[in-house]
Amino acid sequence: MEKQPPIKKGYKMEELLRNYFLKAGYYVIRGVPFAYEGFDVTDIDLWLYGRASSVSREITIVDIKNKKTPQAIERIFWVQGLKQATKATNAVVATTDKRQEVKDFGRDLGIFVLDGAFLDRLNKSDTGSSSRLIEEEFFSKINEYSLGKIDGDWKGRIVSCKSLLSKSLSFDSCNEWLNHAKFFAEQSIIKPNQRETSLRCLYLILSFVSVAIDFSLRELSFLDQKERSAAIKDGFTYGTKGSSGTKKVINLSMGLVEQYANNGKSISNQVRANIERQFESLPTNILGEFLALWELEWSKISPI
Repeated sequence: MEKQPPIKKGYKMEELLRNYFLKAGYYVIRGVPFAYEGFDVTDIDLWLYGRASSVSREITIVDIKNKKTPQAIERIFWVQGLKQATKATNAVVATTDKRQEVKDFGRDLGIFVLDGAFLDRLNKSDTGSSSRLIEEEFFSKINEYSLGKIDGDWKGRIVSCKSLLSKSLSFDSCNEWLNHAKFFAEQSIIKPNQRETSLRCLYLILSFVSVAIDFSLRELSFLDQKERSAAIKDGFTYGTKGSSGTKKVINLSMGLVEQYANNGKSISNQVRANIERQFESLPTNILGEFLALWELEWSKISPI
């Protein structure tokens, strides 16, 4: 890989803060897009996931302004709204502003402020981590594949996967992630020259799935392995609505077919049987059994 140009000042601080939160035990993703009804609204500088206890999870968003005129008060207003929109547990503003009034204002609005004094200390004490690619290097490796845009849009898939983090940590998101994971797993086999990059993309997406599973099972931590396995299988098979919610939708649809279509009863029975066979054929029991055991072992490890 070609030598990268010097990282921009703002991005450098994002990496320093990312390493700081990683060392504090958080799962951290940089540059998570937030969209609403198809419109790109903004990027979340840092998206943090923390396992506070066996029954408690925390999602924290971090807004970073490493500028001479950071407009800290305005950012606190902005982040408070973004926190509500993303349903995050906590929000943090990291700013070069050192005024105590800024920290006081953030505290009054429930926004934690990392001020300029903290950022100065972090910048002097933390040299970063050489054991992993920074965000810019990761996307540079993806861009090295000149056909990536037309051959499945590799970069677009990763950006889309990251955006789901700001949407919901649910089984619906997991099923979307698994479709993208399947793509990159296949690419690692059929394109040996791109094996390293495709595997990096695969592992990143699977980490999203792992976090979402942990979040979804936070209320089931005291169930035994068999019950957790059944819950995971149900989630992967039917999505967030679950089997009961999905069957309600099917029953409503089939009821309309029976009422308004010729031979409606016969048609609805055939469609219902085919749908049930499709659901039953999904190999989600494998995921349920594996992830239930994995989640049990992971629950013994804290933090993430």
